[in-house]
Amino acid sequence: MTPRRDALAFLRRFASAPKVELHLHLEGAVPAAVLVGLSSRSAKPIFPDVASVRARRRALGSPDAFFGFYRDVCRQIRSSADYAVIARSLVARLARENVRWAEVYVSPAVVEKIGLDWFDVRDALEHTFAEHEARGGGRVRVLLDFVRHWGPAAAERVLDLHAERPWPRVVGFGLGGEETAFATGDFAEVYRRGRRAGLLPVVHAGEWGGPDSVADAVHFLQPVRIAHGIRAAEDPALLKTLARKGVVCDVCPTSNLRTGAVSRGAEHPLRRMLAAGVPVTLSTDDPGLFGTTLVGEFRRAASWGASGAELERCAADARQAAARTRSYTAR
Repeated sequence: MTPRRDALAFLRRFASAPKVELHLHLEGAVPAAVLVGLSSRSAKPIFPDVASVRARRRALGSPDAFFGFYRDVCRQIRSSADYAVIARSLVARLARENVRWAEVYVSPAVVEKIGLDWFDVRDALEHTFAEHEARGGGRVRVLLDFVRHWGPAAAERVLDLHAERPWPRVVGFGLGGEETAFATGDFAEVYRRGRRAGLLPVVHAGEWGGPDSVADAVHFLQPVRIAHGIRAAEDPALLKTLARKGVVCDVCPTSNLRTGAVSRGAEHPLRRMLAAGVPVTLSTDDPGLFGTTLVGEFRRAASWGASGAELERCAADARQAAARTRSYTAR
């Protein structure tokens, strides 16, 4: 679909405007060239050249393909210095796009699964993010990412690490990973603990799981934001609930297509969510895996017929959500 004139006018303004990005995973943000460099240390590199990375991107289209790609990326990370390299490439992208506030998911569970010391990695990331901010590159804040398919005990471990040596850059926490693993209610106590610690609660839901996944997240975990949330569009009453409660959905259009959350050729639920009054932000999710940018996500929404007013609303919802993070206090 040819974008509307008012959408094109918005995109021209937005390209250089200050931006907010709220749904962004550090391990998923590795650019192709950096991934090739990390992989080149192996005798038989999984990613010998940029073409091999692009081939993996083209092969995406299902949860299995996505998680396989993500795991292969994580296998290239061997040290806290590697995490610093990834973080530097991320903040360089944020600076190019004039992203002034970014909330980045970082997973201590993944760090320990790789075999690294969380506090070493944390210190390397802090140094990189602090340098970026000192250069005037915008604010970076961290969301501690639980891995759902490793269960509630792994999530508790993440909060234990944060309690042992709190990282001031951490503003919240989220539940990512395989959405259909473990019942949502299994994490209710973890979420209560996180809120008591003053951390903003976010949860991945309604990506591959149906509308019940979103409803359960709202009921059991009481998130301020839902990462994705697109399957809520299948339940008009649920959309009304999200709108009434002001639960923000951090939607990632390109990700939804690449992971098979939205079937090829199907209509993306974004505009139905907007029409129902749900607060929606747009983000890249895993820009290294998908080869996208924040501006590219807005362009994609415009190509689906989103108006300039709808795109402006998404940008405004992101600014308001960032303000809510800054002022969040536990309920």
